[in-house]
Amino acid sequence: MTTESPRSPKVSLGSLVSGYLGDLGPEEFLESMDFTDLDLTEIDSTQATFLDCSLSRVNFGEAESPVNLTGARFSGTRIEESRADTWMMPRGGLNRTEITGTRIGAGVVHDNVWEKVRFENCRITYLNLRGAKLTDVEFRDCVIDEIDLDRAKVSRVAFSGSNVGAFQCEGAILGNVDLRGLQPHKISGVHSLRGATIDEMQLMLFAELFAQELGITVE
Repeated sequence: MTTESPRSPKVSLGSLVSGYLGDLGPEEFLESMDFTDLDLTEIDSTQATFLDCSLSRVNFGEAESPVNLTGARFSGTRIEESRADTWMMPRGGLNRTEITGTRIGAGVVHDNVWEKVRFENCRITYLNLRGAKLTDVEFRDCVIDEIDLDRAKVSRVAFSGSNVGAFQCEGAILGNVDLRGLQPHKISGVHSLRGATIDEMQLMLFAELFAQELGITVE
């Protein structure tokens, strides 16, 4: 059976108008706007919608005072060369969205819904996607220290050219998840890897991790 690849987001932005801090707020609907070189520290954008927008060189706030994007939705949007010490967006969503060259410390994005999303050349310390639903998501040439997919529903997700330190998927439901090439030093939830694809080299590399997770003694 062939593993299906994620479908591309195909972001195409037309003419954009400049966006400013004053445009951001709870439940705001922001369409075809360009936010560049802004510091969003402590901004409240809960339940906001970003449609066909561009965010470039944006600071999503310091670790203790991030922009609040709880329940926010990004669609047809491109985020590039930005920084988020803490990306605070629980119960939010990404649809047809590209994120490139961005540094994320702690990604608090549990219970999100992502569809047709690509991360490229991003550096992520910790990505909390517990309880999320991911469809057609690609992490391309990224470095991720830890990704937590506990209880997530994951379909057509790939990590092409990426490095992941710890991969957690306790209670996850996986389908067409391509893990080939990854060499995580820790895997939690081995029994939930049904629906994932690995290569023969990984099978040998992960043998000890699989044995530990399944309580098998190898002597």
